[in-house]
Amino acid sequence: MYKLSVIICVFNEEMCLIEALRSLYHNDIYKQTEVIIIDDCSTNPVTLRLLQLLAKHTKYNVIYSQQNLGLSNSRNIGFANATTPYILPLDADDIFPEHAIDDIYTAFTQNPGFDFIVGNYYLNDVQTGQTGVVDCSGITTAGTVDIKKLGIDWKLLGTSPCKKAAWEKVGGYNLKYSYSVQDVDFWIRVITSGNQGFYLSKPIYTWNKSATGMNMSFNRLDMVKLMEDHREFYLLNNTAANLDNRIFEAYYPYKQKSVLLLLGKKSFWRLRPVNKLRLIRFYATTIFNGA
Repeated sequence: MYKLSVIICVFNEEMCLIEALRSLYHNDIYKQTEVIIIDDCSTNPVTLRLLQLLAKHTKYNVIYSQQNLGLSNSRNIGFANATTPYILPLDADDIFPEHAIDDIYTAFTQNPGFDFIVGNYYLNDVQTGQTGVVDCSGITTAGTVDIKKLGIDWKLLGTSPCKKAAWEKVGGYNLKYSYSVQDVDFWIRVITSGNQGFYLSKPIYTWNKSATGMNMSFNRLDMVKLMEDHREFYLLNNTAANLDNRIFEAYYPYKQKSVLLLLGKKSFWRLRPVNKLRLIRFYATTIFNGA
């Protein structure tokens, strides 16, 4: 019987996937680990052949997404198909350090009141070859993830292990952010829904950071949308005026009439003088230009 589940999302990462799978072997609990691989419509023939071989010759559950809908959709498929209460996401281009899965399982079973695990992790810069340890103790208080500290210094790893129940509680990953900040959105919802995070003071993951990595897509506007969608979270460490000005200044370069005028209507009196002038000038320009 499986005790925990590792879900690996894949899109054309054949060589990386082999290394990711190899890292699972270095755990005593390996034979009791359910491995689910979700392919997000890979086009690389080598990747596709490897997945065929894994499906045929191993006990891994290889699932093919019907559409290329990004990481949010693939993660949701993995969580939905997991048969154990503990889920460990693993990007196909990353690995687990030796015995990390053992340590994570022990932490879950010895601390049943917690819903997810936050541990230190190795950050390996593929371009420079430099590796360091990211210490997450600064976002905790008395061994528990502190939401206010996290809001100041976001060190939470997007692939942090969590209970399947926590994923179910928040309705899974949001397809709205599937190609950029899906992890930040997911974890804000997890934490603000009352789920508790246990701090494991040892490295439990190796993030191979590269310009082409699975989590390196970034959309500046999506970060602004996060501030709007999760206003209460960002207000933990910001005043309403400061947050409104940050949002306005992020949107302003794009000159989107419907967005800027709505922001002005909601928060004009909290805007800084320079932003009020920008809004008035923009409004006047749209009137005279008939926009």
